[in-house]
Amino acid sequence: MAPAVSASQGVIMRSLTSKLDSLLLQPPEPPPPAQPSSLRKGERKKILLLRGDLRHLLDDHYLLVEPPSDTAPPPDSTVACWAKEVRELSYDVDDFLDELTTQLLHHRGGGDGSSTAGAKKMISSMIARLRGELNRRRWIADEVTLFRARVKEAIRRHESYDLGRRTSSSRPREEDDDDDREDSAGNERRRFLSLTFGMDDAAVHGQLVGRDISMQKLVRWLADGEPKLKVASVVGSGGVGKTTLATEFYRLHGRRLDAPFDCRAFVRTPRKPDMTKILTDMLSQLRPQHQHQSSDVWEVDRLLETIRTHLQDKKYFIIIEDLWASSMWDIVSRGLPDNNSCSRILITTEIEPVALACCGYNSEHIIKIDPLGDDVSSQLFFSGVVGQGNEFPGYLTEVSHDIIKKCGGLPLAITITARHFKSQLLDGMQQWNHIQKSLTTSNLKKNPTLQGMRQVLNLIYNNLPHCLKACLLYLSIYKEDYIIRKANLVRQWMAEGFINSIENKVMEEVAGNYFDELVGRGLVQPVDVNCKNEVLSCVVHHMVLNFIRCKSIEENFSITLDHSQTTVRHSDKVRRLSLHFSNAHDTTPLAGLRLSQVRSMAFFGQVKCMPSIADYRLLRVLILCFWADQEKTSYDLTSISELIQLRYLKITGNITVKLPEKIQGLQHLQTLEADARATAVLLDIVHTQCLLHLRLVLLDLLPHCHRYIFNSIPKWTGKLNNLCILNIAVMQISQDDLDTLKGLGSLTALSLLVRTAPAQRIVAANEGFGSLKYFMFVCTAPCMTFVEGAMPSVQRLNLRFNANEFKQYDSKETGFEHLVALAEISARIGGTDDDESNKTEVESALRTAIRKHPTPSTLMVDIQWVDWIFGAEGRDLDEDLAQQDDNGYGFFILFPDISIEEDMPTGAEGTVIVPHTMEQFALHMSQAKQSHKLVVIQFTTSRCPASRYIAPAFTEYAKEFAGAVFIKVNVDSDELESVTDWYDIEGIVPTFFFVKDGEKIDKIPGANKELLRAKIQRHTASPYFLR
Repeated sequence: MAPAVSASQGVIMRSLTSKLDSLLLQPPEPPPPAQPSSLRKGERKKILLLRGDLRHLLDDHYLLVEPPSDTAPPPDSTVACWAKEVRELSYDVDDFLDELTTQLLHHRGGGDGSSTAGAKKMISSMIARLRGELNRRRWIADEVTLFRARVKEAIRRHESYDLGRRTSSSRPREEDDDDDREDSAGNERRRFLSLTFGMDDAAVHGQLVGRDISMQKLVRWLADGEPKLKVASVVGSGGVGKTTLATEFYRLHGRRLDAPFDCRAFVRTPRKPDMTKILTDMLSQLRPQHQHQSSDVWEVDRLLETIRTHLQDKKYFIIIEDLWASSMWDIVSRGLPDNNSCSRILITTEIEPVALACCGYNSEHIIKIDPLGDDVSSQLFFSGVVGQGNEFPGYLTEVSHDIIKKCGGLPLAITITARHFKSQLLDGMQQWNHIQKSLTTSNLKKNPTLQGMRQVLNLIYNNLPHCLKACLLYLSIYKEDYIIRKANLVRQWMAEGFINSIENKVMEEVAGNYFDELVGRGLVQPVDVNCKNEVLSCVVHHMVLNFIRCKSIEENFSITLDHSQTTVRHSDKVRRLSLHFSNAHDTTPLAGLRLSQVRSMAFFGQVKCMPSIADYRLLRVLILCFWADQEKTSYDLTSISELIQLRYLKITGNITVKLPEKIQGLQHLQTLEADARATAVLLDIVHTQCLLHLRLVLLDLLPHCHRYIFNSIPKWTGKLNNLCILNIAVMQISQDDLDTLKGLGSLTALSLLVRTAPAQRIVAANEGFGSLKYFMFVCTAPCMTFVEGAMPSVQRLNLRFNANEFKQYDSKETGFEHLVALAEISARIGGTDDDESNKTEVESALRTAIRKHPTPSTLMVDIQWVDWIFGAEGRDLDEDLAQQDDNGYGFFILFPDISIEEDMPTGAEGTVIVPHTMEQFALHMSQAKQSHKLVVIQFTTSRCPASRYIAPAFTEYAKEFAGAVFIKVNVDSDELESVTDWYDIEGIVPTFFFVKDGEKIDKIPGANKELLRAKIQRHTASPYFLR
């Protein structure tokens, strides 16, 4: 059966009965004068009647219409009109329940009446409450009567129009309805599993088929060695594969060749460009070390000058994706100097005159991408359905070739269609014939129009499960080419109520599977992918975005407006509103829209264009992406405390936001993230029982510093019983502060930065911190000691302190031997320019304390000397903090739905991997081989002065040559003995091996920094590295 209702209706209608159940489960209210906080008996009876009517509408298949077997035209006007009425009914009932819940919450509380004045006040308030309760009863009665009438009318019209005539013969018996729905849900889940678990590298990184010649041209252009700045353009129609080509080129070659390049950036541009946002994004990638700092540079001219100054003496590589106008190139190019450093710029565009203008009208630097030929199209389609190298079912070949032909050689259309059929393989020929006959476009190859692509997308959309339809349409609120983080998106879906738990899976896991499903189906394009091939962020192709925005308006799911559309007319109540005011410096109030029922709002633009959120009392999701052209712009958000239904709030921008001091009224709030300066401490945060995610940057700004720091550990932190990860910086610490944290039973990772060392040692006692696995302690002095039984689960200990304050405390009292689960200890000692004898004494004392551990032979020890911790000799504190943690400090909280990786190196670019077992070493070597990356292996030992000498340089080269993989192997480790034997170290440490595609290609014995860097640069720049 195909659904006749919209995506939003399918999700909301099925959630209404459970929402009514939750309301009815509250105990009946006692009679006055007790304070009313739940339904009265008469009110409960009316709600029960409404629930029964809604269940009748659901259970008797009124929401389903089966299309004819030979065709699947869009719903006729009668069906569409009926579906719209039921959809609006669903929304209105849902809004009514939200309003009723809000009223019940407002009625809770009361006085004590212990005095005469108190008694009079109580009597007066009681009278007011009774009047309010009477009004509530009348309101409930009127609304329920109206809703029941609308439900009955919907059922009557459904039967009168004979909308269910095609389902009568196939409808299961009434007593089998539950089993039928359960089987349907099971089939849907199985389709999800087959697709999500089968998501291969092609689904994650894109599949380059038939583009080998284009890729080879780009590689030669990138590495030809000519000093002059070169600009190349890739031009082709929408959906032809330009983005996939550019993305894979950047991933496979741009990053592998980043050794000769000092900086690089991949910038996406929408059809309505916001130059400030584009240039800011470019600048943050070109100088990533400053991306976490607040910027006062927001004017286009100043941004261009900042970029130009930064690039003046650098060799850079930039890709500008989807350029729509040569005028935009005229602006951007002003910030890109030709400094004769072999810099390269790659443009992708659909418009050939734009491509010519960017290349200086040199056609030799233009690479034209045409639609795929029939054979290559078939190869892409078949591999998309059954996977690379697997046999395609012979009985589907004939119908497949017709479908492939109608896709016109456009990889976007072929990929999306193939991924859809991947989930339909078990359905036989019916679905394939249906798609084949429905694709009426004569030839997308000759006419690759948006309308033709929309037909393909519409067919795929109509066959999606309800839950995926809603999740897909939700992407329409985002700007074109906006990078959407998976973590943010799944939390927004949860807040909207799109997600239900399935088979013992928590909602966030289910939502994550939905995200992966959209990636697997090719409906969104991956951007950030981790070393485990997990997609962390995505963008939506402009053709897909155009389709889902049209579909969202058609189904009244959401509406998106820019600054030129503030007077648009829309007949329905707006349910989700997205405002894109990036280019607006001022705007008029929204007119012609019914906005009182808006449940989600996304705002992108100047803070002064933001409408008052007090008008949107039913908001569940609020996304605010602010920017201002003045450094000290602020925005008052204290009114959010009145948004009782708010579940998700995210704020980003270069502004200061004023939050309410109390948010206890936000009982449904699940996520609060403020990636902007906040001026308030949420004093009652411990009372928000639904809160799962909290991220704040707040309190006083340190002088000459872009970081934030607490004076001491806030007492209320100890009441966050669900706290899982805490990353916090404080000016000072006391024993009471540590005791505040020890009761956090869910805490698994703690990073604690202390600006000033205390006069006496801080003792980690033998109670608390039972779940803690990772502990990082940064202070000018090693002032922490561990007693027997302390932190029983800690596996990784990370210490940072200054050598000149080491003797302030007795090194014999560190208590490392009491950390029974400890597997790894790392220390960064400040004072590389300290006296050599003092450095030797400090390190020797630290190693003596570590050797007291019960299992010193299996303990992984990593000690390195760094610059001074916390600005010794006048160093800037912000620079020090940036070195301590690239994500910055402040207050950062995550809750238990975020899992902690076990003691396993992640292999992130720019870091040195330290494997502890043969399995870990083999895993990273295998991953490097698959991606054809150069591997630099350092065989080292903490006992060797030469190894300690070159360790900081090896770490620095890992950052500089981030396209290669850097691995450090401890030759003293029994677990890695076979690795040492295989590479035949012969007792010389440090020794460096260079490995490519599993083969040893070079070797350096000894600690020679200059030679090491020269060989890394040579091997990363060689054709061998490009292979």
